[in-house]
This record gives sequence, C-alpha cells and structure tokens, in this order.
Amino acid sequence: MEKYLYFRKNADVDDDDGIDDSIYVPVSRITGVRPTAAGKLAIVFRSVNNESGNIAEDLSVISDAVVLIHTAGHAKEVMEAIARAMNEGPHSDGCITIADFSTTTIDDATVRTQLVHPEITSVQSIAVAAALS
Repeated sequence: MEKYLYFRKNADVDDDDGIDDSIYVPVSRITGVRPTAAGKLAIVFRSVNNESGNIAEDLSVISDAVVLIHTAGHAKEVMEAIARAMNEGPHSDGCITIADFSTTTIDDATVRTQLVHPEITSVQSIAVAAALS
C-alpha cells in the first residue's frame, strides 16, 4: 500500500479550499528533506502537475515543496521524526500526518493540532507549480 504524507496550514477547516492549504504527498514522490534556513525545513517532492522534459529546452518544473517552520536548532530531530514516520508501519489507511494545524471542524468544534514532532510550529507554505503547457 502506498503511504502518503499529509500537511495542512489552516486552523479553520472552512478555509481549507486549495492545494496551497493542504496536500497529501505520496512517500514515493519525496526526493529530499533539507533545512533551508534557521527554523525552516523543506520537504521536496516530484511535481504534482509536471514531469521532466514536457516543454522545449527541458525547462520544466519537476519539483514542488512544503516548507515547515520549527523551533530553531531542532532540524535534525524533525527530519528524523519524518523519516521514522515514513518507515514505520503498518498504516491501516496509508496516511501519515506530518503537520495538521486545524483547530476547528466544519461544525466549529475544537480539535487539537496533529504533529509528527512537537517542535514543528507551522506550515509556512505548500508550493505546487501550475501545469505547464
């Protein structure tokens, strides 16, 4: 069974209405996890909408990324937690929540955020390039 990583930025589920708000990424598409600055970590994956070589001169976008914000000095621990979550199992549904910052449901009930590591403080961005023509 394919495993998927899940990320959600918004606290209010009612505001989750686009690919830049939440995303499931197949683990098989992950190409790397790397710190990009103090307190920032990028999870890079093969593009959702594009493949290599699909336009002239091979200038296509072939990767997208989710950027997590974490407490400075904890990049290694966060990366280890992500790797551990991807390798653990079995997962009954294949879904692995890395960071879900929703705190309300559609009915405005309060729920707790779900994090793979407590030092993750937010999802800064979910960057998925538009399909190239």
